[in-house]
Amino acid sequence: MEYLFERGKSQGKKLLLLHGTGGDETSLLEIARYLDEDATVLSLRGTVQESGMNRFFKRNGLNQFDLVSLEVESDRLIQMITSVSEEQQIALEEWIIVGYSNGANIAAHMLLERQIRIKQAILLHPMSLGVDTQYFPLSERKIWLSVSQNDPIVSKEASNKLIEQLKNRQAEVTAITTNSGHQITIDEIEQAKKWLDER
Repeated sequence: MEYLFERGKSQGKKLLLLHGTGGDETSLLEIARYLDEDATVLSLRGTVQESGMNRFFKRNGLNQFDLVSLEVESDRLIQMITSVSEEQQIALEEWIIVGYSNGANIAAHMLLERQIRIKQAILLHPMSLGVDTQYFPLSERKIWLSVSQNDPIVSKEASNKLIEQLKNRQAEVTAITTNSGHQITIDEIEQAKKWLDER
C-alpha cells in the first residue's frame, strides 16, 4: 500500500488521512495542514481501482458495496497503519483519522467493527455501510462528522443511520450539517478544527 509520512512537531496532532474516491495520499494534505500546521501526517492510498480511480474497497455501483472487499481491505488497512506506527514509534491511540467520503466510510467501519485502538476521527460526508455485527462499547471514541442536506451521494437516511450506530454504542458524536452537496467546504473544516483544538 502506497503512503506518505511526514513527521511534524512534537506538540502537533497525529493525523491519519484517508482520501475519497479518485484521490490519493496527497489529496487531504492541505486540509491536514489547516487543521494543525504542526501535525505529523500518515496518508494512505487505497489499493482498489475503479475505472482508474483509487478507492479503499470495491463497490458494484453507486452505494452498492462489496462487503467481502470491505472486510479484506479493512484488515489490510489496519495492518498497514499498525506497521507504520510501529516503525515510526507512534502509539495507535495518538492517531486522529481524517477521512472523506470513501475514506470516511472505511474509517467508520473500522471504528464500528474492529477493536482498533484509534479513538478519534473527523469524518467528512460519511455514511452507514449497513454492517452492524459488533457489540463492544465505543465509549472512548470521539467522532466529529459532517453531513449535507443535499448530498447527491449520501442520503439523509444513510448518514443518520451511521450516527445512530455510533451513538447506540456510546460513542461521543459531534455532527454538523451543511448544504454543500458532497463537497468539502471551508466552513466545515473550520468547525472540525475548532473541535480538534479542544481535544
